[in-house]
Order: sequence, then structure tokens, then C-alpha cells
Amino acid sequence: MSAIYTLGIDVGSTASKCIMLKDGQEIVAKSLIDVGAGTSGPQRAIDAVLENAGMKKEDVAFTLATGYGRNSLMNFADKQMSELSCHARGAYFLFPDVHTVIDIGGQDAKAIQLDAKGNIQKFVMNDKCAAGTGRFLDVMANILEVKVSDLAELGAK
Repeated sequence: MSAIYTLGIDVGSTASKCIMLKDGQEIVAKSLIDVGAGTSGPQRAIDAVLENAGMKKEDVAFTLATGYGRNSLMNFADKQMSELSCHARGAYFLFPDVHTVIDIGGQDAKAIQLDAKGNIQKFVMNDKCAAGTGRFLDVMANILEVKVSDLAELGAK
């Protein structure tokens, strides 16, 4: 039996992420491009994954798009799915005992509660401003002249 390859792409507001799976289980290739919706980022993320896997679009059985800019790939992806659903499925796939997923994106932040089977029970997200999101953290790190990855340690002090 021949392997089945699938492609997932998350077109965020500030970054484009792409992953290829073999038979829905094995990660074959992945990419992260630091620009998102409305840029060349999504196509660059797709191109990088295909190149890293040594494959062409025609070799891919199914493509799913998610994220802020998922609708920009309507002519490319076979299906679009909400970020919340993708977060739940991805977290459960990687960590079957997961109960909470927190996503700090470029423009919003989400907290998702999952049941024992990985189904969404409830979620909350900010709706007033971008404080606490990835963009805010980037700006604050630049002002403080530190790396974003250092903010947690500095905040604990």
C-alpha cells in the first residue's frame, strides 16, 4: 500500500506555518515563515515543506488551511477549518492527555478546554485589544532589548 501525504497550513496574521504528514502520523517536513496573511508567507511556507519533503503539490492527497488568512487559500486547499478545531486536534494528537490549549497569536489570545477525547468543551478569547498577544510581546521585547523567549524569566523576577 502506498503512503498518503497530507499538508496543513496555518496562515496567521504575523506568520505562516506548514506541515506535511505521512499516513496521518509521521511528520515528514515543516516550515515557519515570519510573515503571514496578505504576504508571500503562505506560499513560501508551502514551497519550503514541499522542497524539504522532495515532493510536488500533485503528490499530496489532501490540504487543509487554517488561521486568520485561511480563506486566502480557497483555490489551493481542499478544506478550511477554524484555528480552535485545529488546535484541539493537534494538541490531542501530540499530547493525548492534554486538557488545556493556550494560543497567543499575533492579534488575539485563546484558551481552549478539551475533554478526555480531545473535543472542545469551551473556549475564551480576548476581544478588546491586542495586549498580551504575540505582537505585544514582540514590541515589549524590542523596547526592553531582550529576546521574547527571555520575557517569562524576566517577568518572574
